[in-house]
Amino acid sequence: MASERKLRKFLRRWRRRYPFPFDWVDDRTNRSCRKSESEWLAQFAGATTLRRREVRAIVEWRFASQPDRMAKAFAAVETPATWGHARRCIKKALADHNATSALDRLLGERDGVPGWDPPVASALLAACRPERFVVADERSLRSLKALGLYPTPITSEFLRDDWWLYLSRCRQLARDVGMSLRAVEQALWAAADHAPELPKNPKRRRPDHS
Repeated sequence: MASERKLRKFLRRWRRRYPFPFDWVDDRTNRSCRKSESEWLAQFAGATTLRRREVRAIVEWRFASQPDRMAKAFAAVETPATWGHARRCIKKALADHNATSALDRLLGERDGVPGWDPPVASALLAACRPERFVVADERSLRSLKALGLYPTPITSEFLRDDWWLYLSRCRQLARDVGMSLRAVEQALWAAADHAPELPKNPKRRRPDHS
């Protein structure tokens, strides 16, 4: 595992690549995108419950590039009956101070919201409680593994059993390097395509205008 100083440098440099995990990016454009995203997400911070349109907006924010996952998440809030159940689960999850049970209250496999998996459930937690949660993301998990911070085997999906160790590692990183949880997750997400070669810093190259 890299030293604390190297991890800090690594995370800060890779965060500049978010939201575009490419070899070359325009740092100023990315900074504007992060600022815009942060300002939009601020409307959910501290919420004790959510409207259906807000739930849909959070899901679309995170999973627009995954239409199957998004459609399954939307189906769970489509009718008055399904939305009533989902709204109760969300309210209970946002009031829960235990990270594992908060996630479980939203998981379909735990009698939460049907069809919701850890990435979808955690997206709501991360949007509403950014000081405590990050999104359960396969990309970020891959980066943690490459950094030697996640010793257990990783499957192609983020499983419930991954949640607590993953969240603990992200929280520890945030404390060690003096960054927010959201910033840490952004850096891990952006770096994932370069695993298992981490913690190398991203290389810069000129865009191809040909």
